[in-house]
Amino acid sequence: MNYLIAGAGYTGLSVAKKLQGEKVTLLSRSFNNKLEFDSQKIDLDKDDFTISITSPFVVLYTIPPNTASLSDERLKLFLKKLKINPNRIVYLSSSGVYGDRKGNYTDETVKPNPITKRAIRRLNAEKCITDWCHKNKVEHVILRVSGIYGPDRLGIEKLRQGLTVIKQSKAKPSNRIHIKDLTNCCISAMMKDKLSNIYNIGDGDHSNQTWFYKAVCHQVGIKNPTEIEAAEAKMKWGAMRLSFLNESRRLDVNKMKRELIDNLRYPNAIDGIKESLP
Repeated sequence: MNYLIAGAGYTGLSVAKKLQGEKVTLLSRSFNNKLEFDSQKIDLDKDDFTISITSPFVVLYTIPPNTASLSDERLKLFLKKLKINPNRIVYLSSSGVYGDRKGNYTDETVKPNPITKRAIRRLNAEKCITDWCHKNKVEHVILRVSGIYGPDRLGIEKLRQGLTVIKQSKAKPSNRIHIKDLTNCCISAMMKDKLSNIYNIGDGDHSNQTWFYKAVCHQVGIKNPTEIEAAEAKMKWGAMRLSFLNESRRLDVNKMKRELIDNLRYPNAIDGIKESLP
């Protein structure tokens, strides 16, 4: 089997490296590392490229939508450029498509209700993938991924620069996944037979983000972040951080554990933080 990975960001590159030894083709608009597998430079904001791939192949699509509209024009162009159909497309979506669940447990049967433009784009992309795959008789797996952490993704520099957080007693439940566990989930979604179409991806621990940042500070040996009230955060934080303040949910990942991945390497975020330290 050939593997086509669209996007050489944090997750795409991690999966590509884990698949070294397999027939991997990596698509990206830029490459900052010397890679030991085939790579093709494409810009999905411009219709001036071709995609070279040999059948049979599976796609992992990790490229975020452009913010110019609420539809994912990049994904539409990518699908248009596929001259031969893959066996399967795995699409990295976001658990944000569920919107605000008031901290309630949320499995894959819950109807999405996105409240941010970012999440609306993701849900529209899911529909685009689903419709295209049904029309072309291609398998598809959608991964609704929670917050990703790992090496270079602990927020250490921001914490050193005075990042503020919501008071821990008032912080809402959160969801996260270590990059190594996400990588293994992606590979399972690409390789396993008889999978479902949608999986929530998280470690099953719903400790809030304030707890997480304080745990990072403890492991690094720096002072804890300043805790503030939500009212103050609304005056000081940017739109993206505030969007996380306005919604909460507890992702139910039992289906992921049953069907996609037998054992997480880091079900405990403390262990994941320790492994990720510089």
